Amino acid sequence: MVTPESPGAGDRPGKIADPHKLADIIHSGLMDPDFYNVAEYTYELQMTMFQAVGGMDQIAKALEKKVAPMLKMGAEVTAINNLAEGVQIKYKDVLGEHLLNGDMCICTLPLPVLSNISNNFSSDVSRAIDYIEYIKTGKIGLQFKRRFWEEDEHLYGGITHTNNDLTQIFYPSYDYLGKKGILIGYYNFNEKAQKIGALNYAEREKFALEKGRLIHPQYDKEFESSFSVSWHKTKYNLGGWAVYNTDTRKTQYPALLKPDKQVYFAGEHLTYLNAWMAGAFESARSTVAALHARVTDGRASYPMVK
Repeated sequence: MVTPESPGAGDRPGKIADPHKLADIIHSGLMDPDFYNVAEYTYELQMTMFQAVGGMDQIAKALEKKVAPMLKMGAEVTAINNLAEGVQIKYKDVLGEHLLNGDMCICTLPLPVLSNISNNFSSDVSRAIDYIEYIKTGKIGLQFKRRFWEEDEHLYGGITHTNNDLTQIFYPSYDYLGKKGILIGYYNFNEKAQKIGALNYAEREKFALEKGRLIHPQYDKEFESSFSVSWHKTKYNLGGWAVYNTDTRKTQYPALLKPDKQVYFAGEHLTYLNAWMAGAFESARSTVAALHARVTDGRASYPMVK
């Protein structure tokens, strides 16, 4: 067996290790869904990807600054109803219940949340809202005293895929060789996410550390704190993102692409870029173009990228 060596200066061309046998690769579990269905193989996850400086929420915060005077924060919508002319929204806040009337409404609520809100939508729209499923998913962030994955193991970004309930560990692709660092200690889906999501915060942390130290023994010495989220248990999400099958994409999806009288629907769930912020932006552009054409009696249409 050849021991691999990295190439170097002088008389050091390096050595390539012996390849693994195909039978060993198959028996290793590489063909399990946790491995062969890895994200890098899908269209919308091709390299290279970028992220906003300071975190992806900086994009939402930048948008908030542009429309801050028009925002009503801390308001929970309880009803959406079309009127003979216009639309009426009922919401509640710390001061009580309120009614808001408008000419049009663009509803971006996640469908599992919208399903529990009183409305007078058409039967086709109501059926679509109830039938389109959202994935169960969860994550945990683990903060460590030092970036041992970089210092000890030379891991700069990327993912470790596992065959346990962690599913995967994500390494940060920013602030390389900084003083501290945060790993995504697990990012799981469906049954695994439901199982781990049923735990309390302390139990989730314990699970992530127990399974993670099998890969990185440094967890024991370097761990500081954690934060976890289970999106299907989060009140105003009730799921990670819309998941379609062939039937719901064909029979339910189209009902939400057009307005129900004065109510338009928008969000990642009304695109083919489900789960992505890019999908939400594309849906916003499409819906605003349609609404603009309606109120101006114009012919504006959603610009297609060629």
